[in-house]
Amino acid sequence: MKFIGISRVFSTINNEQYKTIGAFWDELSEKYGMENLRGLGYNWDNDSIEYVIGLKKGTIDNANFEIELPQDGWTILKGQIDDLPLMYEEIYKDGPLSYEIEIFNKNGSCEIWYNR
Repeated sequence: MKFIGISRVFSTINNEQYKTIGAFWDELSEKYGMENLRGLGYNWDNDSIEYVIGLKKGTIDNANFEIELPQDGWTILKGQIDDLPLMYEEIYKDGPLSYEIEIFNKNGSCEIWYNR
């Protein structure tokens, strides 16, 4: 599975990434619509995460990142955006991830795809 998008690095200190990645989503949702986007988290370390937002179909303008992701080994967790803290608790209880794809919808639902 190919993922193409706009990549940025975000600080994870004091869970700052939730606010800053949220602002990144808001910025690109204004232009493309939230339902047309998907986000990819990867390359975590002690202080940062690399995060990419791309289109579900097609290529986003000003894309600066492309990666071929594994076809297999994905687990999909569906829920509500309001329940993200609980969803992440469930996801990370078994350890770190290689990749995480996030899909958010205006109706408040979300899907988290993750791969170890």
